[in-house]
Amino acid sequence: MRLNGGCLADFARGCDVLAAGGGGYAGGTVPMAQVALDTQGPVEIVDLADLPPDGLVMPCAYLGSPAVWVERIGTGRESIAIRRQVEQHFGAEVVAMMCTEIGGSNGPASVALAANAGLPLADADGMGRAFPGVEQVAMQVAGVHPGPSVLADDHDHVVLVQADTGDWLERLARSAVTAFGDTGVSSEYVMTVEQARTSVVTGSISRALKIGGVLADCAGIPVVMAVRRLAAEFGGICLMEGKVSMVSPVQTSTATTFAASLRSTALLDGINGDDGRCLRVEVGHEYLAILEDGEVRATTPDIITLFDVYSGDVVATDSLRYGQRVVVLALPCPELWLQPTGLELVGPRAFGLDLDYHPLVVK
Repeated sequence: MRLNGGCLADFARGCDVLAAGGGGYAGGTVPMAQVALDTQGPVEIVDLADLPPDGLVMPCAYLGSPAVWVERIGTGRESIAIRRQVEQHFGAEVVAMMCTEIGGSNGPASVALAANAGLPLADADGMGRAFPGVEQVAMQVAGVHPGPSVLADDHDHVVLVQADTGDWLERLARSAVTAFGDTGVSSEYVMTVEQARTSVVTGSISRALKIGGVLADCAGIPVVMAVRRLAAEFGGICLMEGKVSMVSPVQTSTATTFAASLRSTALLDGINGDDGRCLRVEVGHEYLAILEDGEVRATTPDIITLFDVYSGDVVATDSLRYGQRVVVLALPCPELWLQPTGLELVGPRAFGLDLDYHPLVVK
């Protein structure tokens, strides 16, 4: 399968749905991906099973503040310097790039990074959605060594960070990106193809394209109906159509990790067919949990996404405002996150919530 410019709009919409309200808007990196495809040609999307087992897979993602990307979107060419450094360090050839985080802006950005590095893009990623922490990836659960991390900015400054644990990698890599000006490209958890086959979320590129395709097919129908179709096709649930009646910050002064450093609570009052209902939404860098009448309806790592009733666009956590009318979707996460080690890393308690994970109940 080849990904070209004609697929980008659908791909970006799928990435936004998988972002669970975080990761930055995918539309912000579509122009960079389009330029890369126009100049370098289509990107080959490959299955890990079709790659040589001893070749290297290079996960890549932009790291830093999504707010900075609005003015400084990068070039998409940072992957060239990173590939050179990775191959020099490991003494082996990189045979494919992989998107570290399919959710949000890093989805389309990975297309630009792969095109400019002259690499195919694995139909896989490290999360199956978006998470805020560098260490919150499937490779961490699988025991892949995190270091070295190779980081580069849009001026070809390169930093190599050695870290023994994902926690230390998070600290050191984020410090390096701060020195870059709060945005840069990071590659960590570099692994062989053989390792990757059992250590990543597979089918991520295809899944985002399919989600975007469903939404494209639903153009012109009410957003709540489009969301119900998504839920039916991807094993999720349309939780409610409602109006935002409150968004209130939550004090996080005791947070010990970046993932738990941002919190707020929102209330949604049901409208139309859901009149009389009320949902409580716990919000972090992504949407973390949904509760109704004291009952947990959905929690991270399952994917909670809010859609604007009028535009059909995904509502990011930092754009949630009083008075918005939204439709709430919950989709199941990749199964690897349901392992005890996965839930410890990305379950509700990892984000400061006093909740255990509750599986989605599809009615």
